[in-house]
Amino acid sequence: HIGASDTICRYFLVPYLKQFHKKFPNVPIKVTNSTSLSCVELLEQGKVDLIVTNFPNSNLNQSYIRKTVCSFHDVFIANPAYFNLKQQEIALEDLQQYPILMLDRKSTTSEFLHNMFQKHQLDLVPEIELSSNDLLIDLARIGLGIAFVPDFCLPAGEKELYALTLTEALPPRQLVVVHNETMPISQASREFIELLENGSKTPEAPAPETKD
Repeated sequence: HIGASDTICRYFLVPYLKQFHKKFPNVPIKVTNSTSLSCVELLEQGKVDLIVTNFPNSNLNQSYIRKTVCSFHDVFIANPAYFNLKQQEIALEDLQQYPILMLDRKSTTSEFLHNMFQKHQLDLVPEIELSSNDLLIDLARIGLGIAFVPDFCLPAGEKELYALTLTEALPPRQLVVVHNETMPISQASREFIELLENGSKTPEAPAPETKD
């Protein structure tokens, strides 16, 4: 039983679930979707065997066994038809004058960006806060603002959106697989964790959808 956010499930876990199911077809797999912050609570309550979460995660403490399975960067993305900033570097301070689209405050991504702004003594007041990275990308495409998303969410060959170049480099984040040291863990869970550890270190964005 795995806990993970919608984004992590779609953009990272699906290939591993496929591999695991192919290798162990008789082992039932259950996935519970929740935010990375809430997934820690599910693990603490014994409702899941393991979680895959963004890191840093303020709800994680030292009692959890944490293993990094990949690293990624977050990016600000925009449609050049509405925000012509492609040929320049932009500071976080200057981003304050643009409409920022981002995940809501119940997410580790929101925590991360608010902390980055606070580190530079800046206030972050987003224009729109949602619970879906995919919807943020859709809204950036139609010019409602500049969206903040993990880089692996952008479809391969994306042509409508570009990533802004910042004067202040944002540190990378990680995806980690976590289980509770105080709870027994099944052999199936150990096998899945090993599969994640031995897999690719970079999540892959899906190819853009084609229309008939």
